[in-house]
Amino acid sequence: MSRLKDAMAVTAHYLSARRLQALRTREQIEAHQQRRWLATSVRIASASPFYAAYRNLPLSQWPLMEKQVWMRHFDTINTAGITLSQAYTLADQAERTRDFRPTIGDITIGLSTGTSGARGIFLASSDERRRWAATMLAKLLPGGLLARERVVLLLRAGSNLYDTVHGARLQFRYVDLLQPFDHVLQQLENYQPTILVGPTQALALVAKAQQAGSVHLAPRRIISAAEVLDPLDGARIEQTWQVRIEQIYQATEGFLGQTCAHGTIHLNEDCIIVEREWIDRSQRRFVPIITDLYRFTQPVIRYRLNDVLVERASPCPCGSAHLALERIEGREDDIVWLRDAADAQLRPVFADSLARAVLNADSTIEDYQIEQRDANTLAIALEPAPDKARQLAIHRSLETLFRTLRIAVPTLVFGNMPQHTPGNKRRRVRGLATLQGRQHA
Repeated sequence: MSRLKDAMAVTAHYLSARRLQALRTREQIEAHQQRRWLATSVRIASASPFYAAYRNLPLSQWPLMEKQVWMRHFDTINTAGITLSQAYTLADQAERTRDFRPTIGDITIGLSTGTSGARGIFLASSDERRRWAATMLAKLLPGGLLARERVVLLLRAGSNLYDTVHGARLQFRYVDLLQPFDHVLQQLENYQPTILVGPTQALALVAKAQQAGSVHLAPRRIISAAEVLDPLDGARIEQTWQVRIEQIYQATEGFLGQTCAHGTIHLNEDCIIVEREWIDRSQRRFVPIITDLYRFTQPVIRYRLNDVLVERASPCPCGSAHLALERIEGREDDIVWLRDAADAQLRPVFADSLARAVLNADSTIEDYQIEQRDANTLAIALEPAPDKARQLAIHRSLETLFRTLRIAVPTLVFGNMPQHTPGNKRRRVRGLATLQGRQHA
């Protein structure tokens, strides 16, 4: 009976999500957002002690939210009466046992990966799980609920979210990345997915195994999720299977966007409201502030993400009026702050610029990592090992970049790539937190 109920609810949410895809103009999108926000805000203010004082106020007067504040007020923000201690105990147990089925009532508890600091807790009711699954299907699978697909989700942690949709034709399989990688490859070989979804670096490792003959897969679609799509990994994946890699933009805070048929990432403005906090308006770089129009158990209202997004300069050829991105550049703590050549003030150097300078210096580079040690020093790890010729080429390439940006050339320290496992998120460019200080250009 439970599976039938799930199927009926997912179908209803799927049809609703498909109808919302018909919103083709900014006026239609914004009118829908306003209707949904009015309905959602009334429910939340009535059920969340934290937000009760903001009833009837416009969205702009609700408080800005960041992870630390979200966690500090967890007990009074959520509408289910679940304490942070209860939620963390269950989520931690699931992480340790790798059994993600237990819930509190019908509420699924999950842990974020914690790459931006302390780990976050997220809550989702059974109906929110169904809506999430239906929205994913509507946006990512043109064949919808009748598609004959075998979908593998390569993930560091499972969730009841991923167990919501099953059928005779459409099948999902969660593969745990925190197991030996040869076990991961064996499961992929046995299951033979038609759609492969996972973090970029995990997909790149599977591609490397395919090239070495350790696994034989023929996916029709490959979707990068949970990490920024690095061009080095993207090229390796596409060359291996001759399939254009797609992207899902998802965080603890929700399903935020995905690529269209033209490869442009569009934000899901039928589900969320996006405010822009500009980092560099001239270069169209901003940090998104997200309000989810449907989440109720753990409201996401004016939540400031730690991501740096670059807005597309021209409309996407697909015709969608949803906010289009040129790229997801990384996290704010991927920004490297270096000294201005003229006045020694700290200036931002964005991860994308550094990565391109390193990769353009030598076409044989297979992997890299850039880590800031202080305001005058960058450590660069490379694979293959950084011989003198490779070091010189990178030094020249970065010098050119820094001169263009009018940045004082820092000391470059070269080394070999550290060992990395697919169970940990890849951070190819890492700034120094003590230098960031929210200094926007």
